[in-house]
Formats: sequence, structure tokens, C-alpha cells
Amino acid sequence: MNKRLNKSLSFDETVPVLVVGGSLVGLSFSLFLSRQGIKPLVVERHPGTAIHPRVSSLTARTMEIFRSAGIEEVIRHEEPPFPRDFGIMFVESLAGQVFDNLMEDMSAYFTDASPVEGNGIAQDLLEPVLRAQAEQAGVDLRYNTELIEFEADEDSISAVICDRISGETRRVRTNFLVGADGSKSGTRTQLGIGQHGEGTLFHLISVVFDAEIHELFRSQNAHMCFFANDTVSGSLVLYPGTSRRPHIYRLDVIYDPEEETIADYPEERCAALVRAAIGIPDIPVTIKKVLTWEMAARVADRFQQGRIFLVGDSARVQPPSGGLGGNTGIAEAQNLAWKLAAVLRGEAGSDLLTTYDVERRPIADYTAEQVVMLSQQREHEGSDGITVSTLDVNMGYRYQDGAFVPEAGVQNLPIVQSPELWTGQPGTRAAHIVLERDGRTISSLDLFGSRFVLLVGPDGQSGLEAAQHVKDELRLPMDIYQIGGHKGDFSDPGNDFLDAYGITSTGAIIVRPDGYIGWRKPVAEENKEEMEKVLTNALLTILFR
Repeated sequence: MNKRLNKSLSFDETVPVLVVGGSLVGLSFSLFLSRQGIKPLVVERHPGTAIHPRVSSLTARTMEIFRSAGIEEVIRHEEPPFPRDFGIMFVESLAGQVFDNLMEDMSAYFTDASPVEGNGIAQDLLEPVLRAQAEQAGVDLRYNTELIEFEADEDSISAVICDRISGETRRVRTNFLVGADGSKSGTRTQLGIGQHGEGTLFHLISVVFDAEIHELFRSQNAHMCFFANDTVSGSLVLYPGTSRRPHIYRLDVIYDPEEETIADYPEERCAALVRAAIGIPDIPVTIKKVLTWEMAARVADRFQQGRIFLVGDSARVQPPSGGLGGNTGIAEAQNLAWKLAAVLRGEAGSDLLTTYDVERRPIADYTAEQVVMLSQQREHEGSDGITVSTLDVNMGYRYQDGAFVPEAGVQNLPIVQSPELWTGQPGTRAAHIVLERDGRTISSLDLFGSRFVLLVGPDGQSGLEAAQHVKDELRLPMDIYQIGGHKGDFSDPGNDFLDAYGITSTGAIIVRPDGYIGWRKPVAEENKEEMEKVLTNALLTILFR
């Protein structure tokens, strides 16, 4: 054993959760965890938040997640305009002939299934917001700090972290470690976790640049375009500006790393490629950064190993088509955060943590597969050949197994469908419906986010009485609401609740802290004691107690 990890030596600090990587997903996870009352330590090897945009948009589902964490409005304050008619164009050049619109469907961002809209905020604008919110929530966030080594046993994890400026090392003891350290994850590598999937699709040169071309994008109603002409083919991406920074742009072109390196792309060559992509030979161009990256589809063979978990690109990488990479990582972070918090607070058994892999890895496999398919359909078939729905992939999936009580006949249900077609089946996202109280309109989704929620129908008095008793007996934080009826906590002006959640007026349904259905009883037991027994068993099953 390395001397630095020798357990006979004292630890410099003890934390409940150590998060390795403080970029988009690591920051999101730490914020979600802090909202559950657990303050993690986050180490990030870079000196600060992202300086390049990368992730360029947040779907409606992701904004639902941030809404439940209480930061939707802060993000809205920083987001740039994001028109509903934005598209992804296939053109000769940005100023040249238009061949096709490869993204006429914006439903992943604008859908009646959600109370919120997606947006076009880029990663370099979003991360400072997440950082400020996480630090305000008590997260210990250390930049210029990296994980050197770690060792896990049944009881805890011993880790060594290093300040990259001073060279000082510190020994940390933690209950759990979360690897959010990107596609080349050192955490995943040290654990020896393999990957599967399509693998490498392309190697690309990215040129981040500035030029006066925003009006060209606006005239095309585009936030991205694929182009092909006699000089160059590739893609152009717009990252809309705000008061914090101006518009910036990215050119991506394929290269062969066996034939070329980044050194073969000096500023002059990059500027010529940018001008050819724009279609204006003499337009002034300022090159800001030239990077290389790999477009790939890989999913880790497992997302958990004992007390260690993988999230974001550490767990799964996929092509940027559809803009779902960061959005999928944020959903992973939300799924894991409430489960770790429940175990650390003593509300759940440790086996609850195994459901993170059980629930999220099949979704990662499916998402990567669909995104590869979308990329191929755009390239080879054009808009008429696109069958992949990014709304369904991002919001309409069903967990097939995990932390919920399954119902009979689930084998006949689809794995993914339009979110509006789900009606309260356990393992699916709880539906958005409009509710009212005291003249104020809210979404049903506003009831979820930090604890379990029991919803009962307008005639569900036995469920209400049983739930209060069970809540006290299990010592479980749980909100209880009656929807509809004369004494209901919320009125149901559209009479949508019962149909949307698949219960009768006496029925009850449990929604998990992440907004997914954990259990339902379409018709309540008439006997209060029987209802208590049924509800107790459901919660014990979900929590693995």
C-alpha cells in the first residue's frame, strides 16, 4: 500500500462525498446533492470554469431538473435568446445555397409536456452560474486541485488530492467518490472499467473564432449548419452572446490523426477554412483557439464499483447530434444525488445505490445508439429520413428496473415513447399538469425535487390518513397532497390529474425526489390499516430497507 494511503496515518479531512471533476456535470451533481443537505468536496484540475462553450443548449427536461433545484430563474437571467424556429441547416456555405433543414423538430426544447422551455445557454456561460449556486449552498469547490490516487474498502475511501499550484497534498477520507472527470476519466481507468459501443466515429479539429456573421446565422434561422463545398466540409456552430461575452463561433472539420497533428493547422490555414465555410473570401476572422477532439460513442461497462460512481462523460460519451450529451449527464447526476443523500441520511439501505447503474446505464446505451443513428440519418438521408425524436430520447424513457415498485404487464410497455403518452407507470417521469391553489397556478412538477411526494385523488381520504402515519413510523421526509375535491390541497382545473397519473379518485401515487414515479395504487384500500401496510411496503421496497 502506498504510504500516502496508509490507514495508520491520520486524515487531513473527512467528507461525505468526494467529487472528482468540477465541470458541467460535476457542478450540477454537487448542487443537487447540497440541495439534499449533503455538502460534498469537489476537486477540479483546471483553474476555473469552462473558457470554451462546448455544450450549447439545455433541453426542457434539463430545465425541469434545474427548476426543481431552485435555479431556473438564475439561468434564465444569463441565457441568450433562443427562438423556437432555430434550425440546423445543410448548406453550401453559411452565405451560400441552402440544401435542407436537418432539425425542424424543436420539441426537446419546446413541448406542451413541460411547464418550461429549453434554452441555448452555452457551457462557458452556464458553469459560472452553477459554481456560484453550489458555493452558496455550501459546496467545498477547489480548482487547480486533482485526485492523485484513491483506495476503497467496505467502509470508506481513502484519497490523496494535490494542489497543482503549491504541490501540497492532502489525505481525504470519504464515504463515496463520484467520478465526473470526463471522457478520459482517470477514475474509470484506475477502476479498470471497460467501455462498449460504436467507439471512435471521427477525429476533428475545432476552431473557435470570431467574425461578423451573426446576421448570416439569423437570416438562416440557424444555430448550427453543416456545409460542403469544393474547399472544405464540416460544421459551423453559433454560441449566442450575452452581456457577459459576445457571440462566438466554432468550426469543426474532420482530420486523420495518423496523417496530421494540430501543428498542421496554423492560424493562417484555420482562417482560410473558416472563410471557405462562411463563403465570404475576404471576411475578417479572429482565431481564438484551435483544439482537437474525438467524436465517439462509448458507454462504461458499469457505472458503479462499490462506493465509487461514474457520471457524465466518465460514464458515457456520444456524438453531439441532438445536443443530448450534457443533458443526459445532468439527468445522471440528479438520479445519483437523491439516492446518495438518502443513504447518507439513513433513510435508505445501501442497496438503493445499485439502482443508479440499473436505471441509468440502459438509458445511456439507448441514448448513444439513437444519437449515432440521428447523426447517420442527417448525413445520409436528410430531413425526410430522420426518425429519431430527441424529445422522446431525453424525456420519454422508462426505467425497466430499479428503485420503484413495478406493475404487472410491464413487459408489454415500450421502453421509450412520447412523454405525453405515459400515464403514471412506475419508472416513468411524472407528468406535468396545471394545478391551482389560492388563485395561483403552478405545475405538478413544482411539487417534486427534494423529497418523496405522495399524491392522492379527491376521494383519497384513507390514503391521506395512512400516509401521515407511515411517514411518522418510517421517519421519512415526505410531502402529502390531495389533488382535487373540496378539501384538496390543490384544485385540478382541467380535470387532468387522474388520467395523467392513471389512478381513480381514491387512488394514490408516490413520486421520487427526482420526479419519477415510484409506486401507485389506482384504487385505495378501503381499510386504513390495509392502506398503511401497502404504503409501508411500497416505500420500504423503493428505499431497499
